[in-house]
Amino acid sequence: MPTRPPPPDSLPQYLAEGVPKQDDADLRALKDWIDDLLEYRQDVAAEDIDAGEGESIEAVEESSGGTVVIKKVSCGKDNCKCQSGELHGPYKYIVRREGNSLGWEYKGAVTE
Repeated sequence: MPTRPPPPDSLPQYLAEGVPKQDDADLRALKDWIDDLLEYRQDVAAEDIDAGEGESIEAVEESSGGTVVIKKVSCGKDNCKCQSGELHGPYKYIVRREGNSLGWEYKGAVTE
């Protein structure tokens, strides 16, 4: 007889204990909601991406793991060339929703 799969170690105890108590219909509804929530977090539209002060958005591309943003940035040093408009980069970021804001994950310099 198969054994019930263990919950992920990172799952809070109240979920690890409560989710298995749900009936099949509620578990399927929960799975659908989780899938929708993951898609919402990863699907950041181009119009939701704003360049900050001293930044220039070069490209925005949708991908399955989040929205890819290529941007140039200012380092903020007073005597740097970027203060006269010659920004650093371009750099690649993956942008995802984190609560009510956007999370930016730095992926490195764009070499192409």
